[in-house]
Amino acid sequence: IGSKNSRRNGGDHSLAPNDSNAIILDHETQRLVNATSSSNRNHEVIEEILELVEKKAPKLLDGLATDNKIRIARFCQVKWYAHDNLVFHQGDEPDAYYTVIRGAVSIYARHSSPTQSKATPDEGSRTKFGVFITQIPPGESFGELSFNENGNHSRRNASVISDGSHGQARIRMKSESHHSHSTRTPHQCELEASNVCVLLLVPEKVYMSEMFARHSEKHHTKEKMDSLRKSVLFKHWQIDQIVKVAYAMKKKQFDKGSTIIQQGDRLEYLWIIREGAVRVSHRVPPPNDFRGRDVLFSSSGKFNLGKEQQGISVEIANLGTNDVIGLIESLEPTARKSTREVVASCNTEMFFLP
Repeated sequence: IGSKNSRRNGGDHSLAPNDSNAIILDHETQRLVNATSSSNRNHEVIEEILELVEKKAPKLLDGLATDNKIRIARFCQVKWYAHDNLVFHQGDEPDAYYTVIRGAVSIYARHSSPTQSKATPDEGSRTKFGVFITQIPPGESFGELSFNENGNHSRRNASVISDGSHGQARIRMKSESHHSHSTRTPHQCELEASNVCVLLLVPEKVYMSEMFARHSEKHHTKEKMDSLRKSVLFKHWQIDQIVKVAYAMKKKQFDKGSTIIQQGDRLEYLWIIREGAVRVSHRVPPPNDFRGRDVLFSSSGKFNLGKEQQGISVEIANLGTNDVIGLIESLEPTARKSTREVVASCNTEMFFLP
């Protein structure tokens, strides 16, 4: 497969069969490159693109209707980035939604968007781009955080750098050995693959019309960042710290009356109320005068403690949207057991962070 010469800014690495500098990729990635380089994508080409994307990045099209998939296959692009090439820079305008087809990329973020001239990884250490946030492996996507439903998109809040082939250095290919003029014997040979990562790009307009709604509902990454910025605990944190926390957060829903945290249980998470309300209480031991009384027998013959026997529940607080629960237990390892009970006052959505 041919490729265009690498630019220092990593902005133009489209693979095309008529380019002179050859790179070596696995067979399926080569097929995808060839298919997306076609200017005339007929039904057969679109079917081939969809088949290959399903194999290389099955999560990308998950849950989308057939018409959405066809439009994505018609307009998507494939680009390659050599090791340490910049995919995009923190502060850039968003142009596409990216999916790793082969290799990997790493995300770095500064405290704020840089005002000086843009650096490139080959001019020095990657620390110029801020702190390491996470690495994106094959099949996973990135770049959605800059897109907004109203079209008023945000600039990129992090830089993305190619990690090259990242563990996919060797590939197997079929070849033929000639034993005589009349016989050929097929066999497998190993080749050193080019040290590049290959990305599938869905252009901004296509992403917004065909994928944005589904992905916003599924990933919640933007919701997480908004919730963190509004929280008293996180609102003064820098952007690189916010991004890192958002990637680690998960979402969970609780029905009204559900116990979120039981008093005495080991507290493993920091909780942030995304929407709804909770009641926080503390159960104190019963007075000595009541201990041993109010034993109620159930129909099964087993006994249950009466209200006085269990202790008295004292309400401490009512918390709502963006409030944080579990901070003390998170900061103090010896205080991991919760001293409070937390119950959903209504249907409530929570973000939790290990």
